[in-house]
Amino acid sequence: MNDEQAVIGTPMRRTLMIAIALTALICAFDTWGPLAGTAAVLYPAVILMMAPFGRRHVLAAGAITAALTLLSFVFLQFVLLHRDAATASAGVPLGLSLVLIVSVTALSLRDRFIRTTLREQARILELTHDTVIIRDPHDVILYWNDGAQQLYGWTREEAVGRVCSDLLHCAFPSAEVRSTLDTRGQWSGEIVRTRRDGSRIVLASRWLARRDPGGRAIGVIESSADLTELRRADLERRASERRYRTIFDLAGFAAWESDWSASLRVVREQAPVDAPLDTWLMAHPDVVERAIAGAVVRNGNQAAVDLFETGSVERLVGSNPCRAHPPEGRGGFARILATLAGGAAMAESETRLITPSGRIADVVLRVSLLPEGDQGSHVLLMAFDVTERNEARARIEAASAELAHAARVSMLGQLSASIAHEVNQPLTAIINYARSGQRWLDRPEPDFEEIRHCLDKITASGTRAAEVIGRVRSLARKAPPQATLLDLTELADDAIELVGRELRHADITLRRDWSGELPKVCADRVQVQQVLVNLMMNSIQAMRDPGSSKRELRIGAAQQPDGMVQLRVQDTGPGFPDHASHVFEPFFTTKADGMGMGLSICRSIIEAQGGRISAANNPHGPGAEVMFTLPAACAEPLASV
Repeated sequence: MNDEQAVIGTPMRRTLMIAIALTALICAFDTWGPLAGTAAVLYPAVILMMAPFGRRHVLAAGAITAALTLLSFVFLQFVLLHRDAATASAGVPLGLSLVLIVSVTALSLRDRFIRTTLREQARILELTHDTVIIRDPHDVILYWNDGAQQLYGWTREEAVGRVCSDLLHCAFPSAEVRSTLDTRGQWSGEIVRTRRDGSRIVLASRWLARRDPGGRAIGVIESSADLTELRRADLERRASERRYRTIFDLAGFAAWESDWSASLRVVREQAPVDAPLDTWLMAHPDVVERAIAGAVVRNGNQAAVDLFETGSVERLVGSNPCRAHPPEGRGGFARILATLAGGAAMAESETRLITPSGRIADVVLRVSLLPEGDQGSHVLLMAFDVTERNEARARIEAASAELAHAARVSMLGQLSASIAHEVNQPLTAIINYARSGQRWLDRPEPDFEEIRHCLDKITASGTRAAEVIGRVRSLARKAPPQATLLDLTELADDAIELVGRELRHADITLRRDWSGELPKVCADRVQVQQVLVNLMMNSIQAMRDPGSSKRELRIGAAQQPDGMVQLRVQDTGPGFPDHASHVFEPFFTTKADGMGMGLSICRSIIEAQGGRISAANNPHGPGAEVMFTLPAACAEPLASV
């Protein structure tokens, strides 16, 4: 469809009639008006009116107006005026009018050509499947093509006028992009964006800086393509001849191919039949070392080159990076060898490797047996460097341990009066029995039986004081968590001893509710005691309200169907104010002077030891209850808190 056919109907006919009338009016004024011969300069208005209707209309308007200008000139010069005198005076307006008509016609045609070209380019932008976005210097979207609408999910009306970074949550090296655009005027690379449905996509994007004639930046034109389908097609096309090359080059982790057939043969030939293979390998490190010794690299990617510091793939091929590992990394290789030798096609374990520079790298090593060749002759190894993750986790665990220790010390500060009382009682008894014994000894006939009785009481009181101090020291000491088998009833009794004076001072009745014989739990004694004391102190403080008619603290324990052991602390205080689900969040507190960290630390401690903790209002009356569970047997090592 050409331009003339694109613009039809009533608007065109109306404009054409107006143009004809204006042309006739200008012609009449140019021929018979008071300034005859000069009105032709108004003809460009007719040409401009016809410009929107296409090249043919512009040329026709230009030709007609030029002809009318010449006819008016001829009429005036050869019919109405004296030929010789008029020609000299009217030639200048004639030339000016013709030049103006020709110039406007040419400019209109050029403008029409530019507009047509721009429209065609805009159509091309709409036809492309790539996304095309034009933004101003403030990142506001000015143009949004159909490809962007289909890929991202927002319509043009919804996107235009929005800030691009706010709409698409673009993740890219912004400093690098700005620097490259300023220096080179363009940038290309990969970016990550969020679609309307919340999914994140990776795109290959090319950005071009828009500048005004003065060289000032006025925005950016970008074209982006979704890499998902392109990468899939590329992998399929190269799968037969370069199976792993693309994966190696694009992977962000170390990957290499090796031959483990000899390694697995060493393990199978020497492994016993009647013992777990991984346990046997851990007891025979020489077998593990011999098995690893033959696993040389056949091929690898750049990430493997970087991890093992070989400088190039060529230097990596033929080496054996797994052979250099500290003694603590041998267990990971033993588990992998045992799994693969047992018939599995894939094994994964965390281990440690030593790079040529001496750096110890923590890696998650995944080994997959490929179906080609003999069993184990084609093995794909992938190593994910988790050194920074482990270091960050260690720092977090250290900070959590410091926080838990600070909370224990703070809790001991709250119990200082009770602790002093508990220590003072046996010390007072020791003094009294010592004086009594001295009196029995000072008699003319010492009563050794009474003296022995006094000494026994002194010993018992000293033991009691030592136990109180021991309980305090166990809470105050700073040590990493150690999982041991604990008797919850004994642990609860020790915790009750610590808060006993607080219970008596607040006139609170303590009730124990043990559900039969309970299995021992696997947890750190100090940390679980910290949780229990914290929960009991919270209950005691909640029941100190003078208006409380019944003050009862109930501690119960029972085994759960899932094998966990539950311990419950229940009080008759005011309960939680309708938001019990938030009490374990940091800095949430119902106390006027509370910090909101006690229950949050309790949750961290319990969850780090494989348990769960929850809180609710007492379903059988006033008050609140907090319950936590712990595993009945050690399964995994404890995380630090």
